[in-house]
Amino acid sequence: MNNLVRDFLRFRQFDFDSNVTIRAKNDKEVQFSYLVHQSKDKNIDIGGKIGVIVKDWARSCGYNVILEAERLQTSTPGLAKVMVCANQFSATARELANKLGILTLTNGELVSIKKMYMQQPSFDP
Repeated sequence: MNNLVRDFLRFRQFDFDSNVTIRAKNDKEVQFSYLVHQSKDKNIDIGGKIGVIVKDWARSCGYNVILEAERLQTSTPGLAKVMVCANQFSATARELANKLGILTLTNGELVSIKKMYMQQPSFDP
């Protein structure tokens, strides 16, 4: 799962760091699998930093994961969005994520995106 997420970030030409720890507003440290800074593609404006959380679980992520992501999104200075990547999400988790503005990607969606980019002639891994 981590490799798929990293490939996705590279495909989208994002500048990012791996395994990042940030101090939140409540002075607690929070960890992100990846922290996206910007895109090298000048046509893409991500609107600030994106914290990426990878949940490589066999079970689906529930709404509690989305609530935690929303808390991180609002309590971490300089963070515009949070993206949660998981093998699958429950229907209630996806619905809540849409309402709260949390980005979600599943393993299957990441595989589809990777296939799409590999079919482009300019793909360079």
